[in-house]
Order: sequence, then C-alpha cells, then structure tokens
Amino acid sequence: MLKRLAVLGLFIIALISCNNNTEYKTFLHDPILFSKTVHELNTVVMGNNFPPMVASRNYAYAAIAAYEVMAASNAKQYQSLGGQLNGLPELKLPASTEDTDWKLAALLAYTKVGESVTFPEGSMQVYTDSIIELARKKGLPAKVEKASKELADSVSAAIIRWSKKDNYLETRGAEKYTVTNEPGRWVPTPPMYASAAEPHWMEIRTMV
Repeated sequence: MLKRLAVLGLFIIALISCNNNTEYKTFLHDPILFSKTVHELNTVVMGNNFPPMVASRNYAYAAIAAYEVMAASNAKQYQSLGGQLNGLPELKLPASTEDTDWKLAALLAYTKVGESVTFPEGSMQVYTDSIIELARKKGLPAKVEKASKELADSVSAAIIRWSKKDNYLETRGAEKYTVTNEPGRWVPTPPMYASAAEPHWMEIRTMV
C-alpha cells in the first residue's frame, strides 16, 4: 500500500513539474502580452511628445523587427521583408534556432528596436526585465531564454542598422522652416501659431 502511494506521489509531482515547465509558453504566447508591449512603447512615445510622423517611424521599425522574427519562424507562411523594403537586406539568423521561443524573441526584438528609436536609453528595460522574470518563474528554461535573446539581438541589430540610414538623424540639424508671403506656402495659424512640424520629412527614406 505504501509503495503504491509513493508511486502515486511521484506521478503527481512529475505531472505538476511538467505543467510548470510549459506554463511559460501560455504566458509568452498570449496575444494580450504583445498588445501590452505595444502599449508600453506607446506610453514611451507619448511621454516624449513625438509628433505623429516621428511616432509612426518608431512604431514601424519596432513592428518590422517583431515581424521578421515571426517570418523566420515559418518561411512557408510568412515572407521576410528583407529585399522588399527600401534598403533592408536579407537578414542573417543565428546558425541554430532549435531552442528558440519565437514569440519571446519577437517581443524582445520589438522592445529592443523600440528603445533604439526612442529615448531615453533603456526606456523599456524595466518592462522587458519584468516579462523575463515572470517567464522564469513560470518555468522558462535558461537555454530557451538564451536562444531567444540571441535571435532577438540578431534581428534587432539588423533593423537598427537599417533605421540609422533613413536620413532621420541628419534632418535633426536641418534648417528650420522659413515663413514667407509666397502664395501657397504654409504659414502658422491661430490659435497656437505653432512652428512647422517636421518640414524636412520628405527627405526621410520611404519604406517602399
């Protein structure tokens, strides 16, 4: 009788252990988590009062990084944007992605690029760290975390390099808009009489 109880106890412990080992997947693969991550970047963007056109740049690069991770996870279903968007080369992935959790890698790539195109530096680090810590508590294996971070770093680095060549930085020091009486030329209007927003935006590299 005692032997049977001992065997039953070991079975229950093993079952609980298996459940704990996969709980991190339920957490990381929930679409709501990625939605919250997008909201977190939105909070950073709004906190810095980026005008709409700059905000769209921030969101676009971060979203492309996440998409490229998911495209790599299933080449039959998704097509990489490398070679399709202006100046974006085909992305090189780590030699092995066997232990990668693709949803985690996509989330990490999103936050890493999101941080790069906004400020201050590390603006999403606390949020990202909290996600990783919670996933670890839910059974995230060290090898899965490592592989996922390596893939995210590889993809995000490529997207960040690409983003730095879109002429955005150069337009930060461009000549300010000059108000003239020339017909058809924009002039400040009431009630704010605000300055022209991003008058050199046409110099930014287009996506396609």
